Amino acid sequence: MIEINCFGETCPKPVIRAMKALQDPASSGSVRVLVDNTVAVENLKRLASSKQGEVAVDEIEGGWAVAISGVSAQAAENPAGDEAALAEAGIACPVPEAAPTKQPVTVFVGSRALGQGAPELGNILIKGLVYAMSQAEEPPHRIVFFNDGAALTCEGSELVEDVRELERRGCEVLTCGTCLDFHGLRDKLAVGGVTNLYAISEFVLGPDKVVTL
Repeated sequence: MIEINCFGETCPKPVIRAMKALQDPASSGSVRVLVDNTVAVENLKRLASSKQGEVAVDEIEGGWAVAISGVSAQAAENPAGDEAALAEAGIACPVPEAAPTKQPVTVFVGSRALGQGAPELGNILIKGLVYAMSQAEEPPHRIVFFNDGAALTCEGSELVEDVRELERRGCEVLTCGTCLDFHGLRDKLAVGGVTNLYAISEFVLGPDKVVTL
């Protein structure tokens, strides 16, 4: 009997290695395959059945030992190749699902305060939320300040450092130029760039998920 350590190997490698070992005269039609995943265990059992062999599965530390025995030299042959042998045995390896791509987010900030009600509380909330976004594992793709929110990116704003951190981490920071001009803040902009309504319309209609605060 030949023993094969297939720990760390995914389908179909353990099965293919087992098939090749069974073709080796030194195996005398018996192999013992060590695997660490249940897909390999089930596929090795299917291989044994397709070769008219016997199979025994034992739990071992970190996985399983699958022993295939009683396979004749004729049955061990794969004249049509490994792929045909796998198909004949009914072995189909699952295709790993691709991780879903996270949709980028554009955040619009239109006020110096978050929500309705007490302005003092709203100021505390917007500051806390922008700080949280600056520390998030995945910060927003883009953040756009407009209307009264334009003041938050200007000199004197308590949010400037947190917005700079967002920018440092790859978030595009933009402030509406019309809003800066209306409030007389054009020369006070302290972080990010200036945008316009044409660009903002593209952001709204673009592929990003849009969140308005």
